[in-house]
Amino acid sequence: MQYEIEIGERVKREIKKGRQVFSVNWIKKIEAEPGELVKLKYNNNFLAWGVINSKDPYHYIRIFSYNEDIDVYNEIKEKIKKAKEYREKRINYKNHYRLVYSESDFLSGLIIDKYNDIFVIQNSNAFFDKNINLLKNALIDIYGKDITIYEKSIGKQRERAYLKPIERFIYGNKYETEIEEANKKFYINILKGQKTGWFLDQRENRKIVSQLYGDKILDVFSYSGSFGIIINGEEKYFVEKNKEAVSMLYKNLKLNNIENYNVINDNAYKILKQFYLEKRKFDIIILDPPDLLAEDYEKGIRSFILINSIALDLIDEGYLITFSCSQDLNERKFYSLIRTLIRRKNKKFEILYKFNQALDHKVIFPHKELSYLKGFLIEIKK
Repeated sequence: MQYEIEIGERVKREIKKGRQVFSVNWIKKIEAEPGELVKLKYNNNFLAWGVINSKDPYHYIRIFSYNEDIDVYNEIKEKIKKAKEYREKRINYKNHYRLVYSESDFLSGLIIDKYNDIFVIQNSNAFFDKNINLLKNALIDIYGKDITIYEKSIGKQRERAYLKPIERFIYGNKYETEIEEANKKFYINILKGQKTGWFLDQRENRKIVSQLYGDKILDVFSYSGSFGIIINGEEKYFVEKNKEAVSMLYKNLKLNNIENYNVINDNAYKILKQFYLEKRKFDIIILDPPDLLAEDYEKGIRSFILINSIALDLIDEGYLITFSCSQDLNERKFYSLIRTLIRRKNKKFEILYKFNQALDHKVIFPHKELSYLKGFLIEIKK
């Protein structure tokens, strides 16, 4: 059955501007199976194909194509080929990168990450739930048969779309590999790793901090240790609560022949407070927490202030590298909070660098929500 919806002037303007996601407040609701294509018309003229999910009020329609005579498979394949060309030719990312970043690559709700010959799909678009083989075939056609494709469609975006969590091999069975960044090697396990196995969005930021040096380095919320390993230093401390991440951290330390380290498998807040009471001091501290504001904004802000406040107490003179991946905390508010904390402690500071997400996580108008990662490299002075 082919579905059609007549849209209004406002929606037409927004589609022309490039908006790819519409809630039920924008477009007339109809009863249709989630994942079906629907033809959007204005004054009975074709405007776009959309994917409908009547169960998801916030992503009710995702724009899929502007071609009325659509060849679905070839359109998907061409979009992935274009995404590949941008990563490999225009920004020179070769072996590992985010291949598809949702609306930025005109495949709304779809993420595909590449680690050498392993591809990991995260999907919250109901169309691809029903047509996952189109993605499989497109990736094989573009990259060849000697690849693995794994789907790891879990998390909040999936829940909001009323789609069941899925973790499965779609093609092949490889789940481990190694990548290299800033002349350091890192072990990737797509089954045990958080997200798709690695935080690709921090790629450029890791390159920046690789130029730093400190006698004592503290990497908090360290995951598998990328920042602490990449930054040059004599003695390194890693704090991570997740046991699987700690297991990968040990492998990464061994891969890079790092010997003078301390791995603390415990709660970050607890350890920061303990170090404060023990009057510990560090030359460089990295704070890269999960989205603290996701569940409760006010509580998240308090947690954010707490960890940054204690970190500042652990630095006499040195560097604080602090991040937020919350869309609800913009850069201006972030800076204001940090500046206030530093001034209250009667310290001087300089912002040496403003961090953003990597170039394969590009942001296109009007989807500002694709921008989420921000941070600062701060030099702390007496």
